[in-house]
Amino acid sequence: MNWKYHEFTERPLSDSCWSVQTGPDGRIYIACCTEHTGGETATVIRLDEATDTLEYLFDLDEVTGDLRDSGRATQCKIHYSFVPDREKELIHAATHLSGPPKGETSYNPWASWNDPARAFRGAYLISYDTAANVVTESRLMIPKEGCRCLALDERRRVLYAVTYPRDHFVSYDLASGRLTDHGRIGSVNTQCIFLDPLGRAYLFDDSGRMLRFDPDHQRLEELPHLYPHAAYQSAWHGVLYDAVADPRSGAVYMVPWKGHPHLARFWPMEGAQGRLEDLGPITQDHDPRELMSVNLDHVGGLVWGADEKLYLVKAEWRGKINGCCGESTSSMLMRFDPELGTWERLGALFGGNGSNHYVSRGALSAQGNMVFGKILAKPAGAYRVTLHEDPRDLNPNQYLRLWG
Repeated sequence: MNWKYHEFTERPLSDSCWSVQTGPDGRIYIACCTEHTGGETATVIRLDEATDTLEYLFDLDEVTGDLRDSGRATQCKIHYSFVPDREKELIHAATHLSGPPKGETSYNPWASWNDPARAFRGAYLISYDTAANVVTESRLMIPKEGCRCLALDERRRVLYAVTYPRDHFVSYDLASGRLTDHGRIGSVNTQCIFLDPLGRAYLFDDSGRMLRFDPDHQRLEELPHLYPHAAYQSAWHGVLYDAVADPRSGAVYMVPWKGHPHLARFWPMEGAQGRLEDLGPITQDHDPRELMSVNLDHVGGLVWGADEKLYLVKAEWRGKINGCCGESTSSMLMRFDPELGTWERLGALFGGNGSNHYVSRGALSAQGNMVFGKILAKPAGAYRVTLHEDPRDLNPNQYLRLWG
C-alpha cells in the first residue's frame, strides 16, 4: 500500500473534510470545510491524479452569493452531500451549517432562527459540470436549514436529504425545484441515506429503527430492523454513518454513528422488507464501564474496491481514554473479504496537524485510487491511497455511489 497525505495548504483556516465523492468523470471531489472560524466558507477541491496534486475549484460563498462576511452564519461545509449525476455529467453538492458569522466564535441555529441578520440563509444546491469545469447552477434548496446528507434517484431525477437542525426527511425535484417535507424522523440526524435498485431510500432514526421511503406511495415506513449493537447497549443512537453497495450482489454494507460500531449487511431486495445481517464489531475492545466518545470509537470511509472487497478506516488508540481521545490515536485502513468473512490490516494513515483517528468519507476513482477525508486538523486534508502499481480503467458501476 502506498499513500500520501494532502494538506489543504491554500486554505489554512480549514478544519474538516466531511465529504469525498467520485464524479461522473471518474475523478475525486473533496470538500474543504471551515466551520470553527467565523466569517469563512468551504471550497470544493479535485484531485489531479496525473500530478497527484489538488485543484481548488470554487468557494461556496462566491457561487451561492451568500458571502462569508455577510454577518450571517456561513456556507461553511458540504456534509456527506456530494452526489454524481451521470445523465447530466454533473456533481451536485448541498451545503450545511455550523460556521458562525464573522467576528463570532459559535453559532446556535435555534437561537438565531428568527434573526433576519444572523440566521443561516439555508442549504444551497450547487451543480458543477465535470466536463466543462464550470458551475452551471446554484439555488436555495432548503430554507433556513442545512443539508446533513444527500442521495440521488437518477431515474426520477429526485434528491433525498435530511435537514438540520429540525431532522426532517425531504425530497427535492430537480426539474421543478419543488421541496417536499415528508416529516420529522428524530432528534439525532442520520448521516447517510442509501437507495435500492427500485429507487427506495433507506435511513435509520435515532432509536436505531430502519426507515424506508417508498417513492411510488410517497411515504416513510418503519421496517422491522434495528441496527445491530453490542449486548450491553440499547439500539439508541443507531443512526447510519456510512454505507456502500456491492454492485454485483446488491448487498449494502454499512456502519453506524455509535460507540462500539458493528458492520452490518443489508439485502434490500430479499422479501418485502429486506434482510439485515450483523457482521460483528469492528473497533478494538474496551471496558464498557468507561465513557466512550463516538468520535473516538469511530469507523468511516467505506469504499467498495475493484477487487470486490470492502475497505474502511477504523480508529485505533493506545492508553487510557481521556475525553475524546486516547494517549495515541491513528486511522487503520482495513479490508474485509465478504466471501470469507475475514479482515486484513493494510496500514495506518497519518499526517498533518491534529489527531488522525477520524476519517469521514472515502471514494474510489476510475483509476482505482482511494481518497479518505480527515477532520480534527487545521489545515484539514485528505489521504490518497494507491493499492496497485498500474493505473486501472474501471467501469462507472464499480466506482460511482449515488449518495454522499
